Amino acid sequence: MASVVQSQRRLIMFVDMESYSRNDDVGQFHAQKNFRKIMREAADLCGLDRSGWTVQATGDGEFAIFPPGTSEPRIVAELVPAMERVLRDHNRQASDHARIRMRVAMHQGLVALAENGFAGKAVVTAARLVNAEPLRDALGSFPDAAVALIVSDTIHRDVVSQSYSGIRPDRFRRVRVEVKSFVDEAWIFVPDENVNCTPMDPPADRRSGARRRAEKAKQPSAGRTSGSRFDFGTVTNNGPTVYGDNGRAYGSHAAWREEEDEEDGS
Repeated sequence: MASVVQSQRRLIMFVDMESYSRNDDVGQFHAQKNFRKIMREAADLCGLDRSGWTVQATGDGEFAIFPPGTSEPRIVAELVPAMERVLRDHNRQASDHARIRMRVAMHQGLVALAENGFAGKAVVTAARLVNAEPLRDALGSFPDAAVALIVSDTIHRDVVSQSYSGIRPDRFRRVRVEVKSFVDEAWIFVPDENVNCTPMDPPADRRSGARRRAEKAKQPSAGRTSGSRFDFGTVTNNGPTVYGDNGRAYGSHAAWREEEDEEDGS
């Protein structure tokens, strides 16, 4: 008999520390220790009982499921700003390599306890959101910020857009998230900043790489055609064609593959 999956609708949160992997072993040890302290202090600042959260540590952060009945507006409106305040105090006294910045994702949906953690589409969605490039770009665009939040379209529709708990919808920015096969809209917020008034560009290295790929895709490859038609400059031929003293056939599938291999350096 197949086992019955018991799922409950919960508010869930993923938190990741930025640039955690750049730390050495000792740095990672202290980062994890400081992370737990920061999360505890942020919850206390909001009057939240962190002991009631179901938490799965990830090393560079955590996945948290809030207990049934948790006020979603309260979590969205109060927890991330509290994390920002606690982190600012921590970073003010920390050396550059010990500073902590966080990416936070919030979503809600059905979650089931599985053999090795938690299962459900909602869990996958939150994991994709916390790794979204627009969220990374937001944190990079505000170097003085310690936290950047992304909420799913569901959270935005049900909580943010309704202005619950003093939430300002005008401080959230809609973005398109594409991570692996996941594609959806989400909304980004940075405490004490207006993300709608500041360009959030990707880092120069990723921006230049994307531009090179786009330019390469636009460039026509000599000798490439469709079917038996062959275009070379302003000359159009049908079927394989030989050019030059050391004539070489263009327009055959074999020739196309050979030329592509040479261009790629294969």
